[in-house]
Amino acid sequence: MSDKIILSVDGFENLSSKELDLYLEISLNSYNYAIIDPEDKSVKSIAHKPSVIFNDLSDLVLQANFSKTKISLPTQKFTFIPTGVYHKKDLENYAKYIQPADNEKVFTHALEKSGITVIYALPELLLDKLGASFPNAEIFPQLMPFYQGITFAFSQINSPQLFINVKPGFVEVIILNDHRFKFYNVFEYQNDDELLYFALLAAQQNKLRPANLTVKVSGNTDWFGDTFKKIVAQFPRTEVTDQDSLPLFYNGLGQPVMPRFFSLLSLHLCE
Repeated sequence: MSDKIILSVDGFENLSSKELDLYLEISLNSYNYAIIDPEDKSVKSIAHKPSVIFNDLSDLVLQANFSKTKISLPTQKFTFIPTGVYHKKDLENYAKYIQPADNEKVFTHALEKSGITVIYALPELLLDKLGASFPNAEIFPQLMPFYQGITFAFSQINSPQLFINVKPGFVEVIILNDHRFKFYNVFEYQNDDELLYFALLAAQQNKLRPANLTVKVSGNTDWFGDTFKKIVAQFPRTEVTDQDSLPLFYNGLGQPVMPRFFSLLSLHLCE
């Protein structure tokens, strides 16, 4: 699942970038991008590049002057604080829970409708490099688009749900129950057994039985491969994330882009 993917609608090259939005999802050795028309919410181009983004900055797509740019960056340094008790003046004390390094910058963001504020850290050097190339970009930790996409599409369901989002080398897990956000974590994994272990651990920690959970899988995996089959074996009510779960349209791309790019496209919901 690491091969290059580039899909575009007919006539994409003739569109004005000033009327379009750019979404970037950056990992250590790869990146995804999507180009969206905010007027009609249509995806004009989407891609996976198995290379470091800073090696590709001469790409004409990345050099274009977009109306808006949103970027998702990975971090494992985050914690959650109830918004009702969070005070900005105490941020330095809260930040101790994530132990930021001297070269990392600490941010906060309230998770919409959850009553929770997330505190997280991102590398300053990476932020500076991205700022030089994308000076007007809005930058989010990887948990934000995944959370926004899940709560937009599935929070109206009151039964317990577990969401698995597979990325190169790590997996994100979210649990919703009774219309509410209950759990998020991200885990590094080396093989399918470790990935499955973390999904089962999340269910156990939240006192949920795998047989009673609806599980939706998105991200970088083969829907007919061993990883998906192993998840189904433990969680019999497993599905892929729905094509129509986000308020976007994908006509003319030639291939399905959901659920492969679910978290990338969920940047559409991040503000």
